[in-house]
Amino acid sequence: MPSGAVQAGDLVCVTGANGFIASHLVGQLLEAGFRVRGTVRDVEDPQKVDHLKALAEACGAADRLSFAAADLMVAGSFDDAVTGCAAVVHAAASVVFNHPDPQKGIVDPSIEGTRNVLDSVRRAGCVRRVIHTSSMVAVYGWDKPRDHVFTEDDWNRASTLKNDPYGVAKVGSERAARAYVDALPEAESFELIHLNPGMVFGPPLIKPHAKASPRLVRDVISRAQPGVPRLMLSVVDVRDVAAAHVAALRHDDPPSRCLIFAENAWMTDLMSELQGMFPDVRMGTMAIPKPLVLLASLTDATLNIRQLWHLVGRPMPMDNTRSREAYGMVYRPVSETLRDTATPLIEHGWARVKRR
Repeated sequence: MPSGAVQAGDLVCVTGANGFIASHLVGQLLEAGFRVRGTVRDVEDPQKVDHLKALAEACGAADRLSFAAADLMVAGSFDDAVTGCAAVVHAAASVVFNHPDPQKGIVDPSIEGTRNVLDSVRRAGCVRRVIHTSSMVAVYGWDKPRDHVFTEDDWNRASTLKNDPYGVAKVGSERAARAYVDALPEAESFELIHLNPGMVFGPPLIKPHAKASPRLVRDVISRAQPGVPRLMLSVVDVRDVAAAHVAALRHDDPPSRCLIFAENAWMTDLMSELQGMFPDVRMGTMAIPKPLVLLASLTDATLNIRQLWHLVGRPMPMDNTRSREAYGMVYRPVSETLRDTATPLIEHGWARVKRR
């Protein structure tokens, strides 16, 4: 198959364009000279599109940004969005961690949504490359030895509907996408590249972004809990995640799967460092013992006690060699990422701040 690489001037569709990662990606694509068509559920909703229009205007690219209405759960709704596109970045995702029926409420929508996008791509017949924004949770699992270093060759086989339905959904979505493309006849085929970001921090552009992965930082600033668990995070800046997507679009022969993160670090250490950057803000950075973490999970719907039992205190290091070698990634220091995450949360009032 000829290379599906795209270049400045080509039209790229970004699904879920108002999302945390996708918003930064839209901005970087426009800065790089691409034309961008972003999908949102409602193109008339200013909360979903105004910040993207502002990004376009800031780099003189207002005429290269357009929008299309689409819904992951509606078959065919992406047909118009991908028509005429050289590439599609499927960044839209349903982020739900707990549900009374995890199969129907979390796993099935993730897989069905991805298939709906790929169906539209196949029908369009013009798309050369699809970048699927997956996650590190499709890679790591606590069934490996404690000294195991995770790479792109690993798959999460530890998550179940009971202990981590979100992880099951991410694995299922990625595998379903690969199976879909592998089954296509050559005449309908296109390249599929999976990117697996770690824990994504960095500057939220609008208030809803504070409810995405920056929520961990927001909750520490707001003292939503008295402290933080000892969890190992593979941290990456959202701006670097966006840059990796641009690199994957341009690459002549990109790897089919790639972990995107800067550094493995304990959450307790990261948040202690954050407190040092903002000494006048009273943050919840105390290390919480494992029994208290499990107790807290009983009252927080986003926490799964079965998952936390395995993850708290357990090293889960990953290897980012492939991203550095294939895409030339030079990651921002995590300290810079932490500061740039917290600053807008504090300045815009998106976190409840208690001063000393």
